[in-house]
Amino acid sequence: MRKKILKKLFQKRISEILNGVASSNIILDSPSANFFGQESKGLKQIRGTGVLALTENELLFEMWKPTGKFKIPLVSIKGIETPKSFLRKTKFNPLLKIVFENERGELDSAAWLVRDLQKWLQSIENMIQKNN
Repeated sequence: MRKKILKKLFQKRISEILNGVASSNIILDSPSANFFGQESKGLKQIRGTGVLALTENELLFEMWKPTGKFKIPLVSIKGIETPKSFLRKTKFNPLLKIVFENERGELDSAAWLVRDLQKWLQSIENMIQKNN
C-alpha cells in the first residue's frame, strides 16, 4: 500500500525520468526499483527508490529523491547475481546485483530490489548477448 501511495506522489518525477530516456530504446523499466547502493561507495550511502530502465546499450537508474543518476553500459557488465542482501542491507528477497567494470577499470557492483526479477535477469542477458 505504501509503495502505491509513494508511486502516485512521485508520478510526475517518474514520467520526467522515463521521458529523459528515449522511449523507443527502453526494453524494460521498473518505476519503483529500490536501490541498495554501489559497492565502491561503501556502506554510508543513501538507499532509495527510483526508476530502473534497461535500454539497448545500458542499464540506467535515477532516484526519485534526492536526484541522482547511475548508468552501467551493458558492455561493462561482468556478471549478474541474486543475493538476498547487499552492503549489509536486506529486504529478505533476492536482489538484482550487477557486477561491472567501472570507469576506473575496477570491478564494482550495484544492487536493486525489483519486481519480476526473472524477467529482469532474462532481459539483461538477452541484451548482453545481442550486443556481443
